[in-house]
Amino acid sequence: MGKGYVIAAVGSGGKTTLLELIAREAKASGRKAVVMTTTHMRIPDQHSGVGRTPEEAMEQMIREGMVYYGICGEEEGKMEFPGWEAYEALCERADVILVEADGSRRLPMKVPDWSREPVLPENVDMILVVFGLSALGRPFKEVCHRWGLGLEWLSAEWMPGGQTNQFLRERFQETDQSLEKWFQETDQNLGEQTQWLVTEKIAADVLEEGYLKPIRSRFPDVRQITLLNQADGRAAQESGERMRERLEKDGFEAQVVCLRPVTLSVIYLASGFGRRFGRNKLLEMLEGKRLFEYGLETILKLKEHLEKEMGIGTRVIVVSQYPEILDFGRERGLQTIENPFAAEGITASIRLGTQAAGEDDYYLYAVADQPWLRWETVAGLIEHFLPRSYSELASIGCLEHGGRRGNPGIFHKRYREELLALKGDKGGSQLMKRYPHEVMEYPAEARELEDMDQPV
Repeated sequence: MGKGYVIAAVGSGGKTTLLELIAREAKASGRKAVVMTTTHMRIPDQHSGVGRTPEEAMEQMIREGMVYYGICGEEEGKMEFPGWEAYEALCERADVILVEADGSRRLPMKVPDWSREPVLPENVDMILVVFGLSALGRPFKEVCHRWGLGLEWLSAEWMPGGQTNQFLRERFQETDQSLEKWFQETDQNLGEQTQWLVTEKIAADVLEEGYLKPIRSRFPDVRQITLLNQADGRAAQESGERMRERLEKDGFEAQVVCLRPVTLSVIYLASGFGRRFGRNKLLEMLEGKRLFEYGLETILKLKEHLEKEMGIGTRVIVVSQYPEILDFGRERGLQTIENPFAAEGITASIRLGTQAAGEDDYYLYAVADQPWLRWETVAGLIEHFLPRSYSELASIGCLEHGGRRGNPGIFHKRYREELLALKGDKGGSQLMKRYPHEVMEYPAEARELEDMDQPV
């Protein structure tokens, strides 16, 4: 069937990104690539031939070097499998056929139900199994798609009261619904006795029992590689390496990767007039330093931590109407933006900073009058927020103490246009009120959230 080389991606935590990267690499090398799905996947912004005939898709592939092909799905913005006849026709014309053969609801971990999926083509040449390392240390039922099916594989040490895998098989007969019901009831009864967190061992067990062994049994001659993705920090990299060693010891090829490094713009808002203070408070001296220097030094320490420990590409953008602050930022190699619209309020600074940030993945907005804010607290906000963002459990994050929210706030780039359109002297809180279910709060000490509105 066909002359093209077929690569299928299964698992969770980066399949779509992986296939896009391979397709673009194939295109850059002069080969023709088609991206399809045997289940469903999101329709891309570019190179979409979704809804067209196979012949039209092939013409687009020849013209553009790559094409995404499928039929429009029932869910808006999703494409589905176009049928085996169309698949075979494209296999005849494409050099590389990339198939997303599994669904995971954008969670970093999955237990497959082989009666339904993955749906692997018989002519597959390579199978890539993806796992998102952001699942580690988080509740199993929160980060794993079809988690109930995986309970029977988990180590006896993880089960409460020393219960065994055999106990689960005999009692629940491997039914997803009853396992989940038992899990929920047990979780409620035990309270804090168990946290039900995903460990490296649990993740490796689920990978081997759920994917690697069944794939080897069904496709013994096909190369399979496990990609331990989201290794975007030192801790994740170290966990990934330990998992890789375990999988390779058991005879499975594995790699630790970061398919798409995260990028973050820290936008330092330093244009305020200090009206309640009575003068420009940002230049006011506080224990030997000007007020704005405290926040910038905090941000620079944060940047160093994010880049070295978490692998996050971080840039700092200083927005101010004051030459002294702009000069200070330039001397330290930071990007600086002069703000001639400060009279409009804080949203003018947000607009200018967001424009400069471009298409970075996340925007973090910090204000210049919180001298007691600790960089460790902001790092904690980011470290807790990003895994939830990867799983689409949150897209906005902020600090909080005693029910009161405070800066900094972090926003996914999906809000770029709305951030650019903000008006007045109320900033990102407008979006938090607009999308309350998207907000994750992270605790801070009360003093950290205090701004300096009165002379010391």
